[in-house]
Amino acid sequence: MNKFFLLQALFFATSFCSGQAPVKFYENGKCGYKTASGAMLVPAKYFAGSDFSEGIAIVMEGNQRGYINEKGETIVPCQFDDATLFKNGLACVAKGKNYGYINTKGEFFIPLKYEFGDAFCNGLARVKEGGKYGFIDNKGVLVIPCVYDDAGNFSESIAVVKQQNKWGYLNTKGEVIIPLQYKLASSFQNGEAHVSSNGDKNIIINKHGKFIKEDPMDEEERRERGERKN
Repeated sequence: MNKFFLLQALFFATSFCSGQAPVKFYENGKCGYKTASGAMLVPAKYFAGSDFSEGIAIVMEGNQRGYINEKGETIVPCQFDDATLFKNGLACVAKGKNYGYINTKGEFFIPLKYEFGDAFCNGLARVKEGGKYGFIDNKGVLVIPCVYDDAGNFSESIAVVKQQNKWGYLNTKGEVIIPLQYKLASSFQNGEAHVSSNGDKNIIINKHGKFIKEDPMDEEERRERGERKN
């Protein structure tokens, strides 16, 4: 998982719990947690921390990641080089260049066998094996084979994928719903995606691959949106 995702997880993640979930705070450059009423739960001792997802938050000690519960108890010691928030009861973690998935008890559900792993989106997680990308479900089953040269996470139940220098789109069944024909492409947001078929004229399409309008964004704006290119 890339640094951008980690920053999202640590600093901008939305809590999936009720309004009673602990709230993080920073003091002297360190992160801690207080109860919703403001009582001290965990003193500011961590290098960084995330909001809570499924009752669990990521915390960092030095460059290592671990997890705490809403009582402030350590459920997984800081031992991983990378980590995602819990989704569907699983979190992706890494040691060195190897990625796997743990459950909420800190037990490995999928061993550290992937070259890359990511959080679950729309019930599927992006993984890399043999230099190619595919997707697993929350049972650990590889439901979309690792055959793509690059891929984005599922967004609005659609994933952007790349083969032979062309981008297109899959549904959660792994079916190609928009042919791999674009020189560049973005993930879907609000039913729209930004694509280019010739590298010069950029357009916006809907989930059926139909033209909506020309793309008004400039190159810098497209990069900020996370557009994927050859």
